[in-house]
Amino acid sequence: MRVYAPLQAVAASARLANIPSVISNVWLGIAVAVWADGWPPDGQAVGRAAWLVLAGVGLYLAGSFLNDWADRDWDTRHRPERALPRAVVPAGYYLTAALGCLALGCGAAATVHRASLLVALLIGLCIVVYTLLHKRSAWAVVAMGLCRALLPVLGFSGFVAALGTPAAWLLGGLGLSAGGVFCYVAGLSLRARGEALAGLAPKAAGGIARWAVAAAVAMTLAVRGCLALPFLTCLPGLLSYGLWLTLCLTVFRQPVRRQVSNLLAGIPLLDWIVLLPLAMAGGAVNLAVICLVLPPLAVVGGKLLQRLAPAT
Repeated sequence: MRVYAPLQAVAASARLANIPSVISNVWLGIAVAVWADGWPPDGQAVGRAAWLVLAGVGLYLAGSFLNDWADRDWDTRHRPERALPRAVVPAGYYLTAALGCLALGCGAAATVHRASLLVALLIGLCIVVYTLLHKRSAWAVVAMGLCRALLPVLGFSGFVAALGTPAAWLLGGLGLSAGGVFCYVAGLSLRARGEALAGLAPKAAGGIARWAVAAAVAMTLAVRGCLALPFLTCLPGLLSYGLWLTLCLTVFRQPVRRQVSNLLAGIPLLDWIVLLPLAMAGGAVNLAVICLVLPPLAVVGGKLLQRLAPAT
């Protein structure tokens, strides 16, 4: 038990259960970049994708550890069950872990391309802004939304460099997809504030529905308006996403932490609204298979990891 408790505490601080959705977000950008022309001809596609995923995960872990380190005094008063208030792990370890993961994320991105490094640095800046503001202002959700919205941009940047200058319609598809992720995560972050501020919960509950619908509209426009794929290919993804959202707004509505955890696990289903049409559009078989299976596997993986450690 003495060995397990610290590991579980660190897993909770790392928000380990949310890593599958981070991978899905990065893959969304990769898929948009390569679906039209296939994998780059340089034979380094697998390695490039792996570095980009590592960069996204490293940056996510950096944000998680930095957030808990900065919130250690607030958590002592309001979330005493967390690791630092319980003194399970020294606070200085979290700051070291945050800086190490930030260096890992930026280093992995730099391995792919300087454009990827630039995106990683922007994510790092958003992490710092969110950490400084999130207990002071609701506007901090903008920084949180950007942290997630830039993950598809990170994946896109590492592959578009090998494929040449992207067409405007492809950039439009990326922008709308990233915008959809932003809307969902910003709304989810507003809802999550209800964990600490219970009086905001009813208002935030209605708000997440509007943000989530806006996210789905952005994803659908990316598929139909920019990528010019048939609307019918969006329907399975939209139905899956809509069903999960309905469950989160009804069956999983209370307590707030339960709803937020399920909304976090469902992020890959938002990605699936774009990834499923890409899988149906033909092209490379391995690209189609990953687009088809990664989001549902990420949802299942996230839910299973929530049994090990909470997602919030």
